[in-house]
Amino acid sequence: MTDHPAWHEHFKAIAEQLRDGRTVEQAYQVIVESAPRVVEGCDRAAIGVLEGDRFRSAAATDDVMVLIDELQDKLNEGPCLEASVQQVWQLDNDLTNGSPWPRLSAAVLAQTPVRGMLAVPLVNDGKRAGALNLFADRPDAFTEESTEAAVILAAFASVAISKAQESARAAQLAEGMATNREIGAAVGILMATHRISADEAFALLSKSSQRLNRKLRDIAGGIVHGENRPVR
Repeated sequence: MTDHPAWHEHFKAIAEQLRDGRTVEQAYQVIVESAPRVVEGCDRAAIGVLEGDRFRSAAATDDVMVLIDELQDKLNEGPCLEASVQQVWQLDNDLTNGSPWPRLSAAVLAQTPVRGMLAVPLVNDGKRAGALNLFADRPDAFTEESTEAAVILAAFASVAISKAQESARAAQLAEGMATNREIGAAVGILMATHRISADEAFALLSKSSQRLNRKLRDIAGGIVHGENRPVR
């Protein structure tokens, strides 16, 4: 790998932005906004994700990138799709001089200022997850060093996104456990108050939830905190 001191500063800055509990969506946006600073020749960037057999923009620097991702999904061709599926980086450095993706190239040339495209795969837990998509507004903007930087940024992004997803799952689990504890406590209160079984107490909670059109956890929380008492 080429020793490039500026990269170290860029990645240090990115790491600092991602340090304080960023959501997955925020992590996506930090990465795409950093790409033009990290990758020489890059004017615009996006992260495209695979959802089943569909492809969509998860984050983009501008509307041009969103349009190109929409075109790739519509036309079912393009460097971002191939990088996502084949797990190999894809480059078309001059759209005006033929292209492996002729329909996409024609649409991009007609509707945007983009003239070069580079896509690098993203991996999540060892599985294909999408691609980091980098676009240039002039032909032959991407160099060998550009590709090297893009591959490193994509690897960095894969780790950052995975960590953000783990944090989100942990937060959801913690919320679920707290909710279950409150429901259990509410069931216990109802059992003691009405001298009923656990099943009967839970049924009473459910009936109150339906009648009041409120979530079960909210009804349970109200009981635990003394705000309401469902009656039989």
